[in-house]
Order: sequence, then structure tokens, then C-alpha cells
Amino acid sequence: MKSLYVLFFSSLAFVVYARDQTVGVRGTLMCGNDPLSDAEVKLWELDTWPDPDDNLATVKTDRQGRFEIFGTENEFTSISPVIKFYHRCNNKGLFNLPKLCKRKITYEVPKSYINSGKQVGKWFEMGVMNMEAKVKGEDTECI
Repeated sequence: MKSLYVLFFSSLAFVVYARDQTVGVRGTLMCGNDPLSDAEVKLWELDTWPDPDDNLATVKTDRQGRFEIFGTENEFTSISPVIKFYHRCNNKGLFNLPKLCKRKITYEVPKSYINSGKQVGKWFEMGVMNMEAKVKGEDTECI
């Protein structure tokens, strides 16, 4: 029974000391000289096992290739945010079927852009990015 009390109060302390942390990212995606519209942008918070990674938000780029995304996570330790882009720019595709898969590129968001609370105080401005170039470590995600 004593073990249950220790576990309960340890869990309570963890919840009490956890804090809201928010991150926001914005920029513009291009495919060569053309805006990359309708690309999927996901903001993730990476966790360690056994806690699964959290998808904080998902948006699509507009007709000009612009995106703005933000999300909040309540964690005891500092969050580890990444932004992932899913697109078909310069995509040869699997078995020469370019619509079957999307290229997936992941970038870490610098810790200096993590804001305390539920509001974005400092945005991570990615600027204009040309997604035509292949990036070391990029992945492919298929239907």
C-alpha cells in the first residue's frame, strides 16, 4: 500500500510541475520557380519511449506556398519540436508513379523558439525554401 502512495504522489508532482510550451513556424515553399501549393506541413513533438511522439498541428500550404503552423504541448521537460514537409515536388515516384508517394523532409526547430505558455512569442521564420533539391536524410511516405 505504501508503494501505491509513493507512486500516486510522484505522479501528482509530475503533473503539477509540467508546463505548457508552444512553438510556431512559418515560411514559404517553392518547387523551382513555382509556389508549392497544397503541401502538407506537420509540427511534431518528439518523445522518448514509452511516450509516443505527438502531432501538434497539421496544415497545408496555400496557393502561394505559404504556411503558418503552431502547437502547444504540456511537458515536464523541454519539448523537442520538428517540422515535417510532405510534398511531390521533383518526385520521380515509386515504380515511376509520381502520385503514389510523397517526399518527406524533417527539420528540427531550434530550442530558442520554444515559448513558455500557450501563445507564440517568437516565430521560427524558415523563409523561402525550394523543395526541388534533395535533402540528405529525406524519406518517402507512400499511401
